[in-house]
Amino acid sequence: MSETKCKSCKENVRVKKQISQEEINEAIEKLARNKSVQFVSSEVYEFRLLQCKNCEYLEFGTTCRQCGCIVQIRAKLKDARCPMSKQNRWKYNQ
Repeated sequence: MSETKCKSCKENVRVKKQISQEEINEAIEKLARNKSVQFVSSEVYEFRLLQCKNCEYLEFGTTCRQCGCIVQIRAKLKDARCPMSKQNRWKYNQ
């Protein structure tokens, strides 16, 4: 069991297991059923994930310690922003 401290957690969190890609995909599929939720293109999504992969605040390959989100889900959402917005890490120039 590991412990980590993230911005959105008040105390150390005990992690019993890592979230699987299947669980992430299921969450994205549930979001897709909501017609008001918009997603970014595949290119933007991959760019965002690359920025997160290279970020010092990525924990377990899935969790952002700045906001506590699952980056594979947040990066898919059109209106989402990187919590490190002052550094503009998700700015994508097409």
